[in-house]
Amino acid sequence: MNTFSLTDDQVIKVEKWRKEHECKLRTDEHGIEGESYVGAIGGALTYYFTPTGIGTSEVVKCACGEKLDLTDYDLW
Repeated sequence: MNTFSLTDDQVIKVEKWRKEHECKLRTDEHGIEGESYVGAIGGALTYYFTPTGIGTSEVVKCACGEKLDLTDYDLW
């Protein structure tokens, strides 16, 4: 079994991006100011980890379709 994780710096980058990117799903109607509402169980962000022969690609995708590449290519 493979386990994938993000570094602390990557987590900070995701949180900053999540709050600042222009998400068309962002709404205040559910009482959470500035948050994307995608249903009762959440799922606004999907994390993709793609192992390759030289390293692992890390990408996070918002439910609106915008993506953030977190891959640290200097480690490859």
